[in-house]
Amino acid sequence: MLFNNRTLLAGLVAIATGGLSLNQTSARQDAGSAQSTIDVASMSIPFAYEQNGTGVYNQIYDKLIEGFDGGINVTFFPSNRLTRALQLRQTDCVYIATENIVTQGDNASAYRDLEFIGPVNTVSVVVYLPRSAPDITSVEQLDGKKIASDVNLVDFINSLGIKDDFHLQSQIQMIEMLVAGRVDALIGFDFDLDFLSKKQGVRDQLKKATIRLDTVGDGIACFKDEKTTQFREHLRQRLKDISDSGWLDDALKDYR
Repeated sequence: MLFNNRTLLAGLVAIATGGLSLNQTSARQDAGSAQSTIDVASMSIPFAYEQNGTGVYNQIYDKLIEGFDGGINVTFFPSNRLTRALQLRQTDCVYIATENIVTQGDNASAYRDLEFIGPVNTVSVVVYLPRSAPDITSVEQLDGKKIASDVNLVDFINSLGIKDDFHLQSQIQMIEMLVAGRVDALIGFDFDLDFLSKKQGVRDQLKKATIRLDTVGDGIACFKDEKTTQFREHLRQRLKDISDSGWLDDALKDYR
C-alpha cells in the first residue's frame, strides 16, 4: 500500500482528475437536513471490491453503511491520487484502508487525524513464487531476484531493504508476469493474490513463500471531525453488529 493503504479519493477532486464517481445514499436524506454528504475515497480490488460490484468488500461496505441517515458519495481513483487527497483533506473517509494508515508521516501529518474503524478483515504482505522455486524464509533471500510488487507497497518494502523491479497497480498483471517467467517473485497482499490466482486458473503453478512481511487489518478510516462524528459512530456500531452476528465471518469464508 502506499503507506500500507488500499484506497482512494472523493468529492470535487473527481472532476479535476478524472476519477470514477459512484453516488450512493445509504438512506433518505431530507432536503432540509443539516447533515453533509460524506465523501468516501476508494480503489478497486478485482472481483472483491469494484464500482457497482458485488464482491465481498462491496457487501461489507453495504452492511457498514446500512441504516445511516445521511448521504454518502463514493469515488474510485487510481492509487497515486490518494496521498494528495488525504494530505489536502479532500475526502472524509477512505475505504479500504489498513490500520497503520493512522501512523503515517510525522506528527503534523493529516494521517494522524484519521480514525481507523476495523478490522473487517486481516491480510498479510506475502511473497509469491513459481511452484518449482526454492522457498523464501528471509528478506535477504530476495536479494538479486527480479521482483514485481503492489504499487501501494513500494515504500514499505523499500523500508525493509527490498528493491523491486516493477511496481504495478494491477495484481492480475503481476500474476501474469510471474507465470510467464518475467519476474522471480511477487510481493502483495495474500487476500488479493490468493483469490485472483484462483480466478485466473494458475493457483497450481504458484506458491506462497514461508516469509510474511507484515500482517495488517483492513477497514475504513475517517477524519476525526464534526462532519464525520455521526458516521463514525454508525460504522463502529454496524461493525460490532455484523461481527457479533457471525455475518462477517460467513461473508469472508470463501476468501480465507
